[in-house]
Amino acid sequence: MRQTGARDSGTGADARTAHSGPPPLAPNIRRHLGLSLRTFYAATLAEPVDDRIAALLDRLGEEPPANPLS
Repeated sequence: MRQTGARDSGTGADARTAHSGPPPLAPNIRRHLGLSLRTFYAATLAEPVDDRIAALLDRLGEEPPANPLS
């Protein structure tokens, strides 16, 4: 008996399609999730940024230090 396709260990899924990712979400589900997440995180986004985080963000905007290897 000849095996026609490699199998994913333990799942029985064909290895060629096992890593293709989950199926895409329907547009109405994506809209619902987006609205729910925006509602859930709205209060967090309205809070002031902590001073330590603001300092890190400021550092990201600075020029990088000279490359010591050049």
